[in-house]
Amino acid sequence: MFSVSLDLPEFEVVKQVFLEDCILLHVEKNSMEERCPFCGFSSSNVHDWRTRKVRDLSVLGKPLFLFVRVNRYRCHNCNEVFSQTFESISPQKHQTNRYREFLYHMCNGSTIQEVSRKEKVLYTTVINGDKIPNNSGLKFPKNNR
Repeated sequence: MFSVSLDLPEFEVVKQVFLEDCILLHVEKNSMEERCPFCGFSSSNVHDWRTRKVRDLSVLGKPLFLFVRVNRYRCHNCNEVFSQTFESISPQKHQTNRYREFLYHMCNGSTIQEVSRKEKVLYTTVINGDKIPNNSGLKFPKNNR
């Protein structure tokens, strides 16, 4: 059976689904412990969890979607609830950092509207890529909108 290499070391693939028009991977973070952003205390007490659908780079010409299990923790020290963080996905985003950077580079020599059509993503998804992840310093040219 064919297997997709994700090349995102923080994740473990728990399920793969190959559809005619896309590939779906269900993934979980390898580490089950997070540091509380409020007090700095380490916690492994999972309060609940959500699933976030995240677009990643295409594989074999098909869009790749990750269904990421996002654990929410309750801190034993300050009793606050907080979400798991990921190196490869910025908070509150539905694209991997590498896919967002890919969209940015596609806009070089093209319009945002063309990139939106080619990648079959919303125009606003491409425009919101102007906040490229991890302080890379990349910004969309103002005249390209």
